Amino acid sequence: MIEHGGNIYRVAKILNKDLSCILDFSANINPLGFPQGLREYLSSCIDAIIHYPDSEYNELRNAIAGYIGARAENILVGNGAIDIISLCTQTVEADSVLIPIPTFSEYARIARINGLKVEYFHTGEEFILNVEDIVKEIKQNRYGMLILCNPNNPTGRLIDVNSLRCLLDEALKLSVFVMIDEAFIEFIEDYPESSVVRFINFYPNLCVVRCFTKFFGLPGLRLGYGVASMDFINKMKERALPWSVNVLADLGGRYVLKDQVFMEKTREVVSLERTFLMRKLSNLKWIFLYPSQANFVLGKSNTDVSILEKHLLEHGILIRNCGNFDGLDKHYIRLAVRDHRSNLKLIEALKSLQ
Repeated sequence: MIEHGGNIYRVAKILNKDLSCILDFSANINPLGFPQGLREYLSSCIDAIIHYPDSEYNELRNAIAGYIGARAENILVGNGAIDIISLCTQTVEADSVLIPIPTFSEYARIARINGLKVEYFHTGEEFILNVEDIVKEIKQNRYGMLILCNPNNPTGRLIDVNSLRCLLDEALKLSVFVMIDEAFIEFIEDYPESSVVRFINFYPNLCVVRCFTKFFGLPGLRLGYGVASMDFINKMKERALPWSVNVLADLGGRYVLKDQVFMEKTREVVSLERTFLMRKLSNLKWIFLYPSQANFVLGKSNTDVSILEKHLLEHGILIRNCGNFDGLDKHYIRLAVRDHRSNLKLIEALKSLQ
């Protein structure tokens, strides 16, 4: 089984097909791709690779600060969100972490690598995180750290910002550090109201993780950032490797943050296509789709997903088998919301399974 979505190279090799012949619904990337003009811009900047990046990434951090409404001093950039997640986990003074599941498996793996004891909190059959239950759990067991993904991967569930603020209040009283991964938050229709970035100056126990991977369609560029108190950012810097962000990622990140039209169009398209995809797939009697506010949907099949995987691969379609998510089993799949033409092909391929 593929451990993460997006392993299209492996699948192409197995099927002996070119990458362009495979529709990848396993990776939750912007269906519009990356902003127009970026290809030409980066080509024009190619000579920049003869220099080291700015070790402080001042212009990039200033661009991000303007985009999210924070100060550059509260931002640390890294080699994708995974780099920031690792640095945050290394920096937190804790010996245990609580992780609601199902969620992104790398949280637990990175925590264990850094010596933390991992405990899971099951969110129930509907995968709805009840803040009161989480507060009760951390009060009883005194975890040093709590990791949340909002909206959550793979469920697409969003915790509303008022509930998160109540949770942060309680976590602060209990000296529990909270890391919130907002990799998919920009797809939410009421963004930025749904984000907790604006709370960082009120909660020294908060670190928000963001990336350019999903929303800006740049998984291969590897660019992420953390937002936290200046004190915590400085502590993470002490553990960060120098020049972790390459010159082209630095320049590309600054470029895409200027494209407001792309951002608005993305939220419009994702909302329309998610609604379309869920409406059409709800007609299939053998699969149940969970409500989602992200650019992907979680489904539960009444058959073994490996059969479904094989059938779709015959149609050149790759999906995410969720059997290796803690809290899920072989009946769950995750489907990215793609462009309309691709979504139609997926729907027809799924219908042919009946």
